Amino acid sequence: MIVNNKNGLAAYKAKCFIDCTGDADLIKLVGASYQSGNHNRVNQPVSLRFDMAGIDFERFHAYMRSLGNDQYKYFAMNTPGMKDIIRKAYENGVLIEQDACYFQAFGIPGRPDGMNFNCPELTTKENVVDAEFMTQKQLEGKKAIMRLRKFLRDYIPGFENAYITSIAQLVGFRESRRIEAEYMLTIEDVLTYRKFPDGIAVSHYPIDVHGVDDVSLGLKYQHDVPADEQYWEVPFRVMIPKTLDNVLTAGRCAGMDFRAQSAARIQPTCRSMGEAAGIAAAMAVKNESVRFNEIDGTAVRSEIRLPDKF
Repeated sequence: MIVNNKNGLAAYKAKCFIDCTGDADLIKLVGASYQSGNHNRVNQPVSLRFDMAGIDFERFHAYMRSLGNDQYKYFAMNTPGMKDIIRKAYENGVLIEQDACYFQAFGIPGRPDGMNFNCPELTTKENVVDAEFMTQKQLEGKKAIMRLRKFLRDYIPGFENAYITSIAQLVGFRESRRIEAEYMLTIEDVLTYRKFPDGIAVSHYPIDVHGVDDVSLGLKYQHDVPADEQYWEVPFRVMIPKTLDNVLTAGRCAGMDFRAQSAARIQPTCRSMGEAAGIAAAMAVKNESVRFNEIDGTAVRSEIRLPDKF
């Protein structure tokens, strides 16, 4: 591995590697196979998140209650009354159509006057992992954030004195490259709450594809599964590239189909995959000749000590 840092260029050797880039950068660089996007190879929309502070939550909450929403530090385009407010701002030229298509904000633990915005959501294309595209979306995103700031100050009580405290350094990708793995997690696995002997992460997070209407292809969750079994697992094998012996890929770029990835891409699941990858790497290094496809995924699961039920 060649790196460039304060000391200049340096080369490092390792017995194994873990690709946690989120975009399967190492997989691409070594020429291993991967997938990207939906059936048209178009990736999910991207976002540029930002934070605001100086919010008067008493006034904001009173306003939310007046609209029929009792959640103290959350609102979105589907919150009662918000669609009409966003539409009015659009008609008045404060927001553009793209600003109005997706809007969501959360309170921040430890920040009593702050909120984090999971927007603006920006348009996408085939292969979002492109430097020119990322630069373009940084520019579009910051302009959109300025429009959203004006909208919040002018239309939402409690935000009159609010100000931006931070803007994400990078455009947020929901999905880009996904490796061709020993096992590919599918939408059917998620919807049927499938469990695996080598399951190294569990989740109840739903299919969450942005930018398309029929996110589940008409498929439904298996509702006859008992309530305490309504979770699905990520098997260790989704992190093993088919054509590489000494590389694991953890996170949203692991082996999954387009829709299953939308449920597995969230941070808790990605962190669990990273933990499993670290454990497996330690096992491989200890047993010098062992390849990752020879690692017993059930042993990795046991090391994590996942309980049988949640």
